[in-house]
Order: sequence, then C-alpha cells, then structure tokens
Amino acid sequence: VLGSAGGVSGSLFLFEVLFSARVVRFLLEVGLHQDHEDEALNRRNRLPKGINPSDIDFVIISHAHIDHSGWLPALVKMGFKGPVYTHPATRDLLEILLPDSGRLQEDAAERATKRARRWAEKRAQQGGKSGRKSSRIPKYLPLYTEEDAKACFKNIKSIHYNQLYHITDGITMRFTEASHILGAAVVTLAIGKDSETRTICFTGNIGRPNTPLLRELEAVLHADYVISESTYGGKLHQKRNRRKVLAGIINPAYERAKQKEKRTGCGAIVIPAFAVGRVQTVLNDLRELMLTGEIPEMPVYLDSKMAIASTAIHRKWHSLYNAETRAVFARGDDPFKTPRYFECTEDNGIGKRLVEGKLEEPVIIVGSSGMAAGGKIQRHLQMRLPQRNSTVIFVGYQGTGVLGYKLVNEASKEVRIFGKTIPVNAKVEYMPDYSGHADYEEIIGWLKHFKSKPKAIFLVHGEPSSLAALKGHIEKALGWNVVVPQRRQCIELK
Repeated sequence: VLGSAGGVSGSLFLFEVLFSARVVRFLLEVGLHQDHEDEALNRRNRLPKGINPSDIDFVIISHAHIDHSGWLPALVKMGFKGPVYTHPATRDLLEILLPDSGRLQEDAAERATKRARRWAEKRAQQGGKSGRKSSRIPKYLPLYTEEDAKACFKNIKSIHYNQLYHITDGITMRFTEASHILGAAVVTLAIGKDSETRTICFTGNIGRPNTPLLRELEAVLHADYVISESTYGGKLHQKRNRRKVLAGIINPAYERAKQKEKRTGCGAIVIPAFAVGRVQTVLNDLRELMLTGEIPEMPVYLDSKMAIASTAIHRKWHSLYNAETRAVFARGDDPFKTPRYFECTEDNGIGKRLVEGKLEEPVIIVGSSGMAAGGKIQRHLQMRLPQRNSTVIFVGYQGTGVLGYKLVNEASKEVRIFGKTIPVNAKVEYMPDYSGHADYEEIIGWLKHFKSKPKAIFLVHGEPSSLAALKGHIEKALGWNVVVPQRRQCIELK
C-alpha cells in the first residue's frame, strides 16, 4: 500500500503475483497527492522506494481524477513501458487532465525557483553567505511536464464496462459502472488459476444512488477481498431535492443581482465547479430549472478552458448516461446548454469583458477549479467578492487552506487573490448536494450485494476519522473483517 492509506489522496497500490515460473508486478492506480499547493515540491509524489518503473508489467486506472491517475506521466518518464488499462472515456478525460497537471507542476516549480532566487538576493543584500553566488540558488524541477504527459498516451489501452479482459496468463479483469464520474470503474481482478484463483474488488470511488447524469452504480456479487474508498466513511449526505435547493439559492441571488452598482452594474452569480462531472451536472440543473420556470432565464457563461473541453467529451459519451439524460440527447437537445443564452468564453474576449465590463443584467458564470484554487474563476472572484449584489455558490468539497475553504468553512471577511487583499461582501453559499462520493450508508448498501462474506475488506482513501468510522459501521452492519492498512504496509492475500 503505497498511497491513500490514512489520507484521501495519492492512490497507489503495488501488486506482486508469484506464479511458479514468473513474477508479475502491476500498479492499481497511480495517483498524485494533492494536499500541497506546490505539487512539484511534494516529496510524497516522488518515486516510492521499492518501485523500479521498468519492472512494472502493467497499470490499471479506475478513473481520471488526478489523485488516481496523475503519477502516470512520471512513471512513463522514468522507464515504464507497459500497457495502462482504463475505460475509453477515462482515456479521453486524461488527455486534458494530465497535460494540465504537467503545466501546473511546471508553474509550481518556476514559482518555487523564483521564491528561492528572491530569498537568496535578499540574503545577499543583507550580507548573508547563502546569497553570495547565484549558482547556489536551487532550481526546482517539476515531477513531469506537459510534454511528458502527452507522451504517456501511447501506453493506454481502453477497456469497456463488463468486458472480461485477459491481461496475462492467470490475471483477468472486469470494469463495472462506478457512477462517480464519466468512465469511472469498479475494478474486479481474478488472479491465479483453478482452485488457487483469488478475486479482488477495488471500488476506486463509487457514487451515490440516483446520481445525476450517469447510470446507477453496478453491483458486484463476489470477491475474496475488497478494497474500498472511505472519503465519506463517517458522514451522511443530506437527502433532499438538489435542484430545489439550487433554485432556493439562485432566486434570491437573482434579485440581489438586479440591484445595480454605479461602477459595475448588475451583480453576477459565480459557481466554481470541478471541470469533470460537476460543471456538467450544474449546467444540466440550470437548464432544467430554467425550462420549468423555477428560476429566471438569464445568460450563462462557461469560462474555463478545461471545463469546455471536458464538456465536449461528456457530449461524446452520451451512451454512458442514465435514461433521462439519454432522452435529452435523443431529442436533439444539449443537456449542458441553457435555453436563453449560453456562451463558452474560450479565446473570444467575453471572459475578459465579464471581469472588467459593466453588467446590464444578472448573469451566471460557471468555471473551475471547484475549490477556487486556480483558473479563470479566481479573476471573477476577485471582481465579484467585493460586490454586495453578487453571489458565489460552491458546490463541492473544499480542501483545507484553499480559497474556497476560507470562504466556506472560515467565512473569511477578506481573502488574498493574486497577491491582493480582497474584501468579501458578496453572499457566499455552499451546497454539499453535488458530492460524487457515497456516504457510509450508501457504501454499506452497495456492499450488501455481495453474495458471500469476503475474507477481508481494506479501507483506504479517507482521513483517519473517516476510516475509523467506516470500519465501525461495516463491522456493526455486516460483521466483516475490516482492515485499515498503513502506508507501505505489505499484505499477503492468500
């Protein structure tokens, strides 16, 4: 267990299978740790001891989120040459997410180098020894670059849902619908031969019942061992109508936005959302609410290059959606396009006018990142947070220390954006209803489909409190043997 043990990030599991005449080594997940602002400097994202990339035979990735996939370019860069198995929709999403991760790491390394240079120059001015020679200034390097990320796609092989795939002699694999994001899969492996075969089910991240847009989470009936996420292992989601809650926020926000300010005009409703899955669900909800008259029709702008690219991929894979969403496509409609006016702002100057111009009517601006940790959405927040007639709606988890966390969890009255102190006068709202992770009752509900008790279930991908809570819930409800592994713990599956 090399990652996501005792934490919610950096999923990485190394398997060694001992056959009579050979050893097969493979990685299940290759995720980056994302709880550090400068990923390029995060030591936990460096090569774990005990892994020689050239010795790895293959890799399996459950879904496209960077904390499950983002280490792949580094692995290829360091000598891995084998195949990478994932769903074809995941492959499409990785083509936008991994190069973006490379760009972010290049930027982080450049910022770190500049900080080191400024520090050295300051010490030099003060007569300190460490700044005397520029050659002593450290140059930080990214884990991988944008070009490194593009180079890894030749390794990826696409496997569809419910396709029994023979990876190698003695190892087969099946993907089933995880209902988390587009292309996300629960991975079931059969390892060994005849009576020696052992089955391992890895949840990746599993979604909730009645998840928006996607088909329902598919049951798995048998496994000797289960590896389960625990992100919401100690929590219960609120059971309420998501669209009605959103309408209850949008309507008063619209009334506030109609009140014009002298310099900036009408207010805006700004919705930071994750580019993959969350943006598309929000756009579909806005569309439905406008069509039914539950919220006023108003202009909607999607201002995020990644979210625009992700939305195009979501349109491509309409076959993976639930019946309601497939029916929208069948009518020739676009579930991600609002009725009155919808504009993608990529490369046309509209985004700049939204930030700098005077609004003649209320508008909705959707963009990434969902935690407001970067991207164009920060420009809009810099503009709109000081305005009393604007509203910011966060629709997802906010990690500790990011801008979204400060606004939602700390209710900060001022924040720093692009090095400037920004007063917070806008109304800040938070909706947890868009979570793509099952809570502990929903995880247990899915586990109840197993026809027989596994030998053990291993809990990963959760904070210590969540892991402990889910362990207790599973033991009480199912009576299973629950193990919470430690990082770098070796476990023999007999």
